[in-house]
Amino acid sequence: MMTAEQRREAGRKGGKARAALPDFLAHQSHAGKRSAQVNDMAALGHKGAIAYARKYGYARLFHLCRRYRLDHPSEPEQAVMVILDSLSVAYEREALPLGENTFIAVDFALVGQRKAIEVNGKVHYDPLFDHPSYPGTRAENERRRLERLQKAGWAVLVLDWRDLPGPDGVVRQQIASFVANA
Repeated sequence: MMTAEQRREAGRKGGKARAALPDFLAHQSHAGKRSAQVNDMAALGHKGAIAYARKYGYARLFHLCRRYRLDHPSEPEQAVMVILDSLSVAYEREALPLGENTFIAVDFALVGQRKAIEVNGKVHYDPLFDHPSYPGTRAENERRRLERLQKAGWAVLVLDWRDLPGPDGVVRQQIASFVANA
């Protein structure tokens, strides 16, 4: 059986050199299992996502990535789900179409009320997560995205992950107030 270092080294080798390894099948099996575990376009990297979008279209890439995020909610998103469920609020976790091939992903959509709740996690505040190819910071891009949503007639409540779950129930009160206001 190959060690983790041997697997990494095998992964760096070319196809013929990798095929000549005595434990080639085990290496390929491990690589396939790891790829299946990740199952996220981010694992392919930026170039992989671009290639996928060129082949299948941006809408399909968007929905594939979005489906992964919906199936794997973050802890702060789970906390908001618990609050919304305890308030008996009907919500959807979806991407809202704003035009042809244009979607805006929201964490929670109260579609009947045209309200959205966004939970900003660590990536929204850390400059490490700013995309090198996009102009501006992640926070600026996020602000513009939410402005587009508001221009489309949606009210938006933005929650900070550091406030969740919050022992004093402030976030629960914010959500209850936001949902109750017509």
